[in-house]
Amino acid sequence: MLHALGEFGANLLALLFVFIGLGFCIFIHELGHFIAARLCGLHVDAFALGFRPFWRRKYNGVEYRIGYLPFGGYCDIPQIDATSGTPKAADGSELKRGTPLQRIVTAFAGPFFNILGGLFLGCFLWIFGMPQDSPKMREIVVQSISEAGPEYKAGLRAGDKIVRLNGERFHATWSGFTRKLLFCVGDVELTVRRDDRELKFRYQPQPNPDGPPELAREGVPWPFFLPRIPMEVIPLPGSPAEKAGVRKGDQILELDGQVLTDYVTLFDVIGNGNGKPVELTLLRGGETVVLKVQPEPAEDPKLAKVYYRGGFRMEEKDGAIRIVSCVPGSPAERAGLQRGDRFLHIDGKALASMPEIQQIVQDSCGRTMKFAVEREGKEVVCSVTAAEIIPHTIGVRLGHTDHPTPFELLFDTLDQSWKSVRGICVSIGNRLGMTDTRTSLKPSLLSGPLGIGDVLFRTAKSSSVPYCIYFVVMISFALAVFNLLPLPVLDGGHILFGLIELVIRRPLPEKLLKVLTAVFVTLLISLMVFVTFYDGKRMVQRMGRSGEVNHAAHK
Repeated sequence: MLHALGEFGANLLALLFVFIGLGFCIFIHELGHFIAARLCGLHVDAFALGFRPFWRRKYNGVEYRIGYLPFGGYCDIPQIDATSGTPKAADGSELKRGTPLQRIVTAFAGPFFNILGGLFLGCFLWIFGMPQDSPKMREIVVQSISEAGPEYKAGLRAGDKIVRLNGERFHATWSGFTRKLLFCVGDVELTVRRDDRELKFRYQPQPNPDGPPELAREGVPWPFFLPRIPMEVIPLPGSPAEKAGVRKGDQILELDGQVLTDYVTLFDVIGNGNGKPVELTLLRGGETVVLKVQPEPAEDPKLAKVYYRGGFRMEEKDGAIRIVSCVPGSPAERAGLQRGDRFLHIDGKALASMPEIQQIVQDSCGRTMKFAVEREGKEVVCSVTAAEIIPHTIGVRLGHTDHPTPFELLFDTLDQSWKSVRGICVSIGNRLGMTDTRTSLKPSLLSGPLGIGDVLFRTAKSSSVPYCIYFVVMISFALAVFNLLPLPVLDGGHILFGLIELVIRRPLPEKLLKVLTAVFVTLLISLMVFVTFYDGKRMVQRMGRSGEVNHAAHK
């Protein structure tokens, strides 16, 4: 019951964040229009925060409204519409047509405020930092590579150092590097160093069935190799790590003689080791250092809660919850659980999420449980007795925290927007036979309000506060870029019509403006229907796969 309440609360808070995040981006956009219109002397009928107003008050000719639905806001400015010969206020009175300069300034103010809002929120990431999946790297060492992938067939091997992508040097995290691959047009060329030689390998990226499930379903390419992530750590003051000699910037290579490839294994082994001393092999300034560290309880032993662990790691992929690995000597390994096993049920109880599995193991209090898993199409039942542990720590935190400036975030959004438009245009041209160049981007990958809200919801539910702020910043910038496109019905269209009117010194024909507006309204609605269809399809597929897990668990 408590777990269900916790899940409900998490969903409610995530949903609230979606409303606040999207509402903020829309509200400051409309606030920009409102302030500019008032400064330019244009008439404003209403300015609203939210929709379906429950409170209204008129002041200085403007009706201010607050609505029940916190989806943003709107600003009603009749004089900005160039298609209307004689604008009218809400009470039916005729208004003077706005001048081209008034319309340009008012239209531009909305996207400009989105940029200001994004820069403001970006300051929090600049000051407090944002966790990264890896440090920014100028070269990427291939840790492992699948022989089924195009990279291996092109000649790439484990141990190679990638130093350039399509002839350009990079300074990016692993996720940033994969994003660069995603936006590539045509073949990918990797320049690598192998021993004392520099080699180049060209290949056409392909979808990876073992990559992120949503990208695999969409047929989006993903690397068939894994990088060797430099595992930098920072010792906390007075921690066991600092006492043992660990320094800021040290890279952990091995733990008790075993090569480490991710932080989760590091924290799992130490946390579940019940205080067993560990040996760390570190890389420090090009030299290898070996230190013995004595972990200490993560909590006051007198107040610490008793924890029960099975000794396995999980991941949710394609709607299924599977075992990633079992800690050597753990209850899970002794019971016979294996990597790749798909959870069906525990003691006959259906499983909906990874936190639920963790809670079941914790609530077992050392009682033997029957784990039903699917392995190679067959159901296998294993008896697991969770071990009682006291979590331990050596007192280190990740060194992978980035502090991007607000302008770096803005330029990154502009760069991604340009590359997205370029890639989609090339994709359409390829389908129409206008070019032989291929790209992984396609129109169906575009997202609208539904998809953006879904991403915000899942981010708020599973990620840290800095990541949530990051996505709101990106959305605010992207909203500015989209609205500045020189198309009728968008702010960029109003700006374009105003500039043309300034040049030719007379209004554009009203009939022409109405026809152009009607055409582009139809195209915009069609685009929204198109992207909403694919956003909904992705959500249904994800929920459907989760349903398959529950159905299998009940069988």
